[in-house]
Amino acid sequence: MKYWRQTLIGILACLLLLSTYLFVYEPQYAGTIPPWTGTEIYAHRGFGSYAPDNSKLAVEIGLQNGFTGFDLDGQFTRDGELIIYHDLSVDRLTSGTGKVANKTLAEMLTLDLAPKFNSSLQGAYVATFEDVLKTIDGKAVLMVELKVTGLGETGIEQRAASIIEKYDAYDTVYLSSFNPIVLYRLKQIDPRIKTVLIFMDTNWNPALLAEIPNPDDRVDLPWMIRQEFIRRAMRKIIKPDLLSVNHEVDPATRARLIEHGWPVFLWTPNDSQNISHALEQQPFGLITDEPVLARELLIKGIVNGTN
Repeated sequence: MKYWRQTLIGILACLLLLSTYLFVYEPQYAGTIPPWTGTEIYAHRGFGSYAPDNSKLAVEIGLQNGFTGFDLDGQFTRDGELIIYHDLSVDRLTSGTGKVANKTLAEMLTLDLAPKFNSSLQGAYVATFEDVLKTIDGKAVLMVELKVTGLGETGIEQRAASIIEKYDAYDTVYLSSFNPIVLYRLKQIDPRIKTVLIFMDTNWNPALLAEIPNPDDRVDLPWMIRQEFIRRAMRKIIKPDLLSVNHEVDPATRARLIEHGWPVFLWTPNDSQNISHALEQQPFGLITDEPVLARELLIKGIVNGTN
């Protein structure tokens, strides 16, 4: 009886230590990104508010304006190609209708993102991830969110990895996702791929919901992803290289991660006050719909010695 009691106590002690390590302990960052000396400005969805959402044209305009970081969204077509597109349906951003997942590559490439952005424009057609990667030609970094709503394998991770390997784009592509399983699979496929865990503390706020008019396209964030103690364990298991953190996440969480050396992107502060506050935290990067304003505030802060 005494033996079994001691064994049980030993097991419970091990479980307590393991739980403390996973859910409480916050180690210093030991990933692949070296220490940084300044904050990078990434244009949200291509070039923020200045060009059609997630279009190759947006990236081209951003490059012409001197930006070297672009946050984009990637999805899989019905016939297994990785395209750059934000919404799960095409209705809001194009003249088409229906789900991206139900359309072939050929069907997606006929959709023009320009008219819904500006009725006088045309010619900003949906592009593949590979085409956008070729467009930057090593001159910028693409952070591409892989949108996978379930736990099952779709093949999107393998397709993204094969393109990155083909162009030796390990330093110019970051693959991000809210879905930790996606990031885990990517590291299993190719450990050289840089992964980014995206998170926020709440479910979708009104501003985000306004962009999703079709209730069928709304994918709630699981409770687990919204809890920092669980995310702390996830980071130890999936080992992301960077973090993409909503700028409204608990200030103590943001500060702790940055203090522990994590390369943190803050998204998406869009006005002067929120951008300035985000820059004061000295994160690795800032993702914003107003990259021109953010760059101006960053330069002003450097000149004034506040960043």
